[in-house]
This record gives sequence, C-alpha cells and structure tokens, in this order.
Amino acid sequence: MTCEVAIVVAVLAFAFGFAAQRGSVCGVLAARQIVETGRYSRLKAFISASICALAVAVPLAWIFPDHFILSQSFSGVTIAMLGGGVYGLGTVINGACVFGTASRALSGNLSFVAALPGIAGGTVFATIMQFAHLQVVSSASPMQKPSFAGGVLVVAAVLLAGWSLYDLTRSGVRAKIGVQELLRASRWRTSIAMFVMGILGGALFTGGNAWAYPSLMRQLGHAVAGLPWNLPLVTVVGPIALLAGGLVSVRLGGRFAMRRFEPFQMARSLSGGAIMGMASTLVPGGNDVMLLADLPSLGLHAAVAYPAMLATQIGLLYGVRTWRFRRP
Repeated sequence: MTCEVAIVVAVLAFAFGFAAQRGSVCGVLAARQIVETGRYSRLKAFISASICALAVAVPLAWIFPDHFILSQSFSGVTIAMLGGGVYGLGTVINGACVFGTASRALSGNLSFVAALPGIAGGTVFATIMQFAHLQVVSSASPMQKPSFAGGVLVVAAVLLAGWSLYDLTRSGVRAKIGVQELLRASRWRTSIAMFVMGILGGALFTGGNAWAYPSLMRQLGHAVAGLPWNLPLVTVVGPIALLAGGLVSVRLGGRFAMRRFEPFQMARSLSGGAIMGMASTLVPGGNDVMLLADLPSLGLHAAVAYPAMLATQIGLLYGVRTWRFRRP
C-alpha cells in the first residue's frame, strides 16, 4: 500500500465523512420513515446512492482492472438472507446503522461509541465460530469485465446519476444555495448527502481498500483476542479521515451538542454493535458495504441480504410502534 493511495483514500474518506454528517443517511431512519409516515424518500436516496456508486465503480474497474476490483458474489443465498436479517436486528437494537452510528457519535451523542467495541467483539466471535466458512462459493462480479449487457447498465446508471446531479443543482439554484451556503448548512437533503456518498463510496470501495471504521474495529478486536490480524495504513487512515470530515462538518454546521452518557443506550449500542459485527461476517460486509460495493457489483448475496435487512428493520419497528400504541 503506497502513501499515494493512502492520501487519495484520506481525501475521499474526509469528504465522505463530511457528507454523511449532513443528511439523514441512517438505514434505520429510512425504515422508520416507511413505518411512521408511509414515505420512501430516504429509501429512494439510498437506491440512488447505489446507482451512483455503480456509475463510478464499474468504469473504474474496466479502465483500470489492475487497481480497481468489484466485490465478489457469494452463492450462499440462505446464509446471506440470515445475515441480512440478523444485521437488521443489530441496527434496530443499536438504534442506528454504520452511517448513523458515526453521525450520532460525532454530533455529541457519545453513548453510540459503545457500538465500536461491540462490532469488534462480534467479529471476533464470528471468527472463532468460523461463520465465514458458511458462505458456499464466491465468484468474481458479473460486472468485472466489460460486456454489452454491462455497458447498457453502466450507461443507464451514468444517465440516472447525471439526472440526479442536474435535479439537485437546479433545486440549489432555485433556492439560491451556493457552494458556501451548502458547506455551512446544518442539514442537507438526504438525496444530496447520499448522492455525494454514492459517488465517493463507489471510488473508495472498488479500490479494494478496507478503509471504513468497521474494518478497523475488526482488526483491533482480532489483535486484542490474539487472533491473526493485519493493520494496513489505509485501514488506519480511512477512519481517521472519516472522523475528521465529520468533525469539520459538525463544526461548520453548528450541530454539535454534547449529551450525557446514557447507560441504557450504551448497552443497546454495545449489544447491537456486537450483532452487527457478527452478522457482517455472514453477509459479508455491513450495510455500507452492501449498498456502495456489493449491490453496484451485482453481488447475488447483497441482492438477498439488503432486502432481508430492510424487511427486518421495518418489521421490528412496526412491531414496537404497534406495541406502544396498545399499551394502556
């Protein structure tokens, strides 16, 4: 891993962290919006982010095949469905997904930091239990090499991403929001944040670099448990840059509000994070990897796991909502 690659990852991860802090980009919030309002705007923004990631990742893999590799596809459909469902359970218990956990912690709700050791512990447990061996067969992404069908899909994704950019730019012009106002705004529309994260995430994940903070937690957990571990430069630089981008975003937007540690939320985050870490071995990858790497690569396991995760989130949140309304 060269320093040049680490610098590029740091720049992209900084921008990714900045954008993640500006919109309601948590998968749990998207599921809650569906349950409580019947609206799908946040889910649509997530789908748009995955399309934007495809528009970036696949051309990079075709033009620079020695440097950019799309995610593998796993044929263990049943295991992927189970992993997605269990991961959804972990996010609901925690109260946030990977995106939301970082966003809430950086905004001052430090109780969510407890999810980090939870993720580490969950991945250690999954390694000891050899959950990774439950996935049957892996194969290269069907989009890894150029093809006519793949070209049609890429053109469609690029056109949709371009239309999204046009629509967002037009809305900004109408509202008289320039770059300076956008950088200092306390909140962005979810669609704007997810568009930026989709573009950046497509470049980050297709580089084959374990840059996201769950990867760092996994390696640290293995090191503490005495299991084989590897800590490349990018796995350290990526989370630090993500953290820095989020802090700068909070500072410019004025959204930081320190909250007291809440024992109940800490327990939820610790246990929920452990379940998320364990399930990420079954999928493999968390919701960030599924959305911005596996789905754009047309991974079979992601096509099953992500809907299973979403269905679990919606089902659990609906059940909790119904129970609360029925209480005397």
